[in-house]
Amino acid sequence: MPLLIEARNLTRHFQMGQVTVEALRGVDLAISEGEFVAIMGPSGSGKSTLMYLLGCLDKPTSGNYSLNGQEVSKLSDQRLSRVRNSEIGYVFQQYNLLTDLNVVDNIGLGLVYGGVAKSKRRKASRKLAGQLGLGDRLRHRPAELSGGQMQRVAISRALAGRPQLILADEPTGNLDSKTGQEILNVLRQLNDEGHTIVVVTHDPNVAKQAERIISVADGLIVSDETNGKVKTEAPGPESDAERPQFKKSRSRRVRASDTLRMSFREGIAAHKLRSFLTMMGIVFGIAAVIAMTAITEGGKQQQLDQIRQIGMNNIQVRDLGLEGARLLRVRRISPYGLSLSDMQEIDEHIQGVGAMTAWKEIKAEIRYQDQVVDDANTLGITGDFQSVVNFYVGNGRFLNGQDEKQFRRVCVLGTEVVRKLKLPAEPIGEVLILGDEPFTVVGVMGRKEYTKSEITDVSIVNRNLDVYIPFASLRTYFRKAPRDSHLDVLSLRMESDGKLIGQSKAIHRIVSNLHNEANDFEVSVPLEKLRQAQTTKEIFNVIIIVIAAISLIVGGIGIMNIMIANVSERTREIGIRRAVGGSRRDIMKQFLTEAMLISILGGVLGLGLGIFAGRTIERIFGFPVSFNDLIMMISVAISMAIGILFGIYPAWLAARLNPVEALRT
Repeated sequence: MPLLIEARNLTRHFQMGQVTVEALRGVDLAISEGEFVAIMGPSGSGKSTLMYLLGCLDKPTSGNYSLNGQEVSKLSDQRLSRVRNSEIGYVFQQYNLLTDLNVVDNIGLGLVYGGVAKSKRRKASRKLAGQLGLGDRLRHRPAELSGGQMQRVAISRALAGRPQLILADEPTGNLDSKTGQEILNVLRQLNDEGHTIVVVTHDPNVAKQAERIISVADGLIVSDETNGKVKTEAPGPESDAERPQFKKSRSRRVRASDTLRMSFREGIAAHKLRSFLTMMGIVFGIAAVIAMTAITEGGKQQQLDQIRQIGMNNIQVRDLGLEGARLLRVRRISPYGLSLSDMQEIDEHIQGVGAMTAWKEIKAEIRYQDQVVDDANTLGITGDFQSVVNFYVGNGRFLNGQDEKQFRRVCVLGTEVVRKLKLPAEPIGEVLILGDEPFTVVGVMGRKEYTKSEITDVSIVNRNLDVYIPFASLRTYFRKAPRDSHLDVLSLRMESDGKLIGQSKAIHRIVSNLHNEANDFEVSVPLEKLRQAQTTKEIFNVIIIVIAAISLIVGGIGIMNIMIANVSERTREIGIRRAVGGSRRDIMKQFLTEAMLISILGGVLGLGLGIFAGRTIERIFGFPVSFNDLIMMISVAISMAIGILFGIYPAWLAARLNPVEALRT
C-alpha cells in the first residue's frame, strides 16, 4: 500500500517560562493508506502532540512531515486549513460539537469551510446521520443527545469531507464500555471501507482493535508492533454514483451568506441581551445625530421658507417707526422720512436691480355689507410688488400704473380678508368700504403660507390679511399722521445674491445722504440674516455631532470589549472551526462580520429611534423637522465603519489563537 503519512525526525518543543519542554524528540513514522493504527502512551508521553502534528493543527519545531506525498510542515495557514478540511477528519474525546448548532449543522460544519452550498451540505449531513443511526435526531442540539450520539455526530462530521485520514483522540474516553465498543465498531467499518484510521489512546483494550500499535513515551516511539488483527467482513464501500458528490470551489472560500449566518446566528443571536446592550452606544449616538440634525434642518428649512416669503435676493430699506422726541429730532433733519425720491435715486445709482416696490401701511376698518374686518393691513403699493415679494394674484388682476396715475379706488384682497368678509365666490367688482372710502375689488391674491419669523431683525407678515390699493390713492383719500414717513418700506429684488452686502452698503450711503445723515431708517438683507442664523445652527450641529461621535466611540469601545470577551468565551469554538478547516482569514472574517453586524443593527435601530424622536418632538413641541437622506445614510455608514474599526483587533485575536491551545481550553 502507498504511504499516506511519512514523518522524519519530528520534534516539537514548547517554551514554559524559562524551561523548554521537549514534547517530541525526533519521531520517525510511516503509515500506509488503509491502515488502522493505535498510538498508545501515558499522559504526557507526547501522543496527543504527535496527533496534532499529523492532523496539521500544529507545526513541528524541526523535521519533515509529508501527507499523501505532500510536504506540509512548511505550508501556509491557508494551505494547511485546506488540507485539514479535505484530507483529514477529527474525532475528539470531548466530541467538540458546537452547542448552538443542531445535528445537521454540526455534521456539515467542515463543508461550510469547503465552500459547499447549504442545500448540498444539508443533504449530505442528513445522509451521514442516517447511516450512523442519527436519523431521528437531526434537529436536536448536543445538549439533547447522549454521549454515544454526540460521538456519532463527531464521526459524521469527520466523514463529511470524505477524507482519507481519520484521527480519533480517545474516542471512547467519555463513554461506557458498550457505547465505546459501538464507536470502535464504526471506526472498524470505516477502515474496512478504505479510510485510514489513527486512534490515540491510553486504553489497551482500544488499542487491540487496531492492526498496528505504536507506543510513545517521553516524546519518542518506543515500539511499533503489528497486532495481527484480521479485518472483518463488512459491506463494501458505496459506489461513486451513490456517494454525495460536491463541487468544491478552487479556493474553498466560505460563502458570504454562510459568514453572515454564522456571525448572526452563532454570535449575535446566541447572546441576544449582551449584543443588544453592546449596540446601545451606537443606537443612541446615531439617534442623537438623526433627531437633532432633523430639528436643525427643519429650522433651516422653515427659515428658508420665511425668506422666500420676503424674497430670496431682496434688500429692504425700512422706516424705523420712531416716536416722541426722537421722531421730532430726526424730522428736523429729514422731513419726509422714506419717500419716492429715495426710490428714484436708488434706481438711478444702483446696478443689478431686477425689480423695485414700496408701500405704506395704514390701519383701516374694512366693511362689506354687515361684515367688518378690523385686523387687516391696508397697503398703498407702488412699483412691481408681485415680483419683488414673490406673491401673485390668484383671481382677477393686480394694481397697475393706470390705477395709480388716475387715483382709482380699486383694491386687491388677501384670501383671509375675502373669507372674513364673506364675499361671494367671485368677488371681482364688489364694493368695500375702507375706512370711509368705497373701493372696488379687482383681484384676489393667491394664498401664501405664513409662519412667524424666527430670524432676528427679519419681519414677516401674514400677506393673506392684506388689502392692496394704489399708493397715490392712499395719499389722496387717507389722512397722513403728522411727521409720519411717506413710505414704510422700500424693497428691491436684486438680479443675483452675489453682491447683496456691497449693494446694501451702497443703498445705505445713498439714502443716508438724502436724509442728511438722519438715523431714521435701516437697510436689511434677509438672505444674509438667514445665513447668519443658519451658521449658528451649523455650529449647534457640530456640537451635536461631536457629542454623538463621543457616544459612537464609546459604543465602539463597548463593541471591542464585548468582542474580546467573546473571543475568550468562544476559544474552544474557534479551535473546533480551525480543526475542521477554518483558516485564520475565515475566523477573522467571521468575528469582524459579527462586530460589523452589531454596529449596523445599532445604526439601523438608531436611525429608527432618531426618526421616532424627531417626529415626537415635532408633535409635542411644534418644532419643524426635516430628515436629510444623506445624513441618515452617512450615519449608518459611520456605524458600519465603527464596527469594522473596533472589531479588527478582537477579530485578529481570534484568528491568531493557536488551534491546539484553543481545543484544550
